[in-house]
Amino acid sequence: MTDEPAPTARPAGLRHELAASGGGYLLGATLAQSVGQGAAMACNAVFFVRVVGLAPSAVGTVQSAAALTSMALAVVVGPLVDRHGARPVAVRLGLALAGAVAAYALVSGLAGFAVVHLLVASLRTGRQIGESALIAHLVGARAKFRAYQRSVQNIGISLGTVAAAVPLYLDTRPAYLVVILGNAVVIGVAALLVRAVPGARVPARPRERTGRLALRDRRYVVVGLLCGLMEVRDSVLTVGLPLWVTAHTDAPRPLVSVLLFVNTAMVIALQVRASAGAATVGGAARVMRAGGFALAASCAVFGLTGRTGGAWTVVLLVAGAVALTLGEMWTSASSWTLSYDLADPRAHGQYQGVFEMTSGVGVLAGPILCTTVALSHGFWGWAGIGAGFAVVGLAVRRLAGRGGPGVHHPVRAEAV
Repeated sequence: MTDEPAPTARPAGLRHELAASGGGYLLGATLAQSVGQGAAMACNAVFFVRVVGLAPSAVGTVQSAAALTSMALAVVVGPLVDRHGARPVAVRLGLALAGAVAAYALVSGLAGFAVVHLLVASLRTGRQIGESALIAHLVGARAKFRAYQRSVQNIGISLGTVAAAVPLYLDTRPAYLVVILGNAVVIGVAALLVRAVPGARVPARPRERTGRLALRDRRYVVVGLLCGLMEVRDSVLTVGLPLWVTAHTDAPRPLVSVLLFVNTAMVIALQVRASAGAATVGGAARVMRAGGFALAASCAVFGLTGRTGGAWTVVLLVAGAVALTLGEMWTSASSWTLSYDLADPRAHGQYQGVFEMTSGVGVLAGPILCTTVALSHGFWGWAGIGAGFAVVGLAVRRLAGRGGPGVHHPVRAEAV
């Protein structure tokens, strides 16, 4: 158990914080988890459709149900984090998640897949809430730390997707099972790395009832919903753009991989720098506005490529991918700061749970908007989605830019 500074302290540099707070263990856990995640993202759907024999539509339906379930459970896990401690909850749910992921190997039909996948999605959300609350208690420069974490995550996912080429080439049940069980192992290793994080002094849960403190914070909930809507950007990149390029432009199909590579490389190289202006609530609000405009510009450029030809199409698509990635980095960095600095320090678990729940809005709405608006209505569909990004950015600037969080009552601290 160590005497770490209160959450409001700001040590001189992130390197000092990593050494003092154990943040290096968290980055190691992120790398381990993301390597397994990258391989699983490339192989799991193929395994369940080709090997287990499930219909693609059934897999998609279960995934949507899992997303809704996770959103609902997020507000339940938050109070548990505040009550039992961020680190213990993150570790226990991480170890449970490792076992649940391993259970994928036993799935033989739709019912089994539904049960296991709902369990995996719920445990993953709970673990994420625990880790996010742990960062709130341990790290002063939270936005900068999350930026490093995002870069590490992209490196790990890239390594995992490259490694997944082997089982995808072999296309056999044993090869896919290696991916599943390997993912379970690295998730377990990540949980043990989180367990190695030293204790921290965090606000004790006050005597007054705080069961719905975060849900009663209307400003926080609304800002969380707006930040969640910004996550439609992920569907633009992974759903809308690939379908648009291959079906509505004359660009070569392999360009899709190039655009995804541009996104990944930029996040790895520039996410930390992109978070520099988002270290305060006011700065995050301004950066969110800039991010909304960048996402709007990218959508307009994508829409134009349905009317261009040849080299101009390729140039515009690359330019749009660059603008999209800038918007992604800026809005992500802003969301991290707002999720922590607008929260009541007495209940970081609750607040992170609410923020995790609201972020699911964009995850659910994104594929629908991309397929029914952008792909169906061409340039004007893309322009409409872009206008939405701009409006959301302006709304966050107005709500969050009014100042920091409200006055919270000081509380004593206890080790967790």
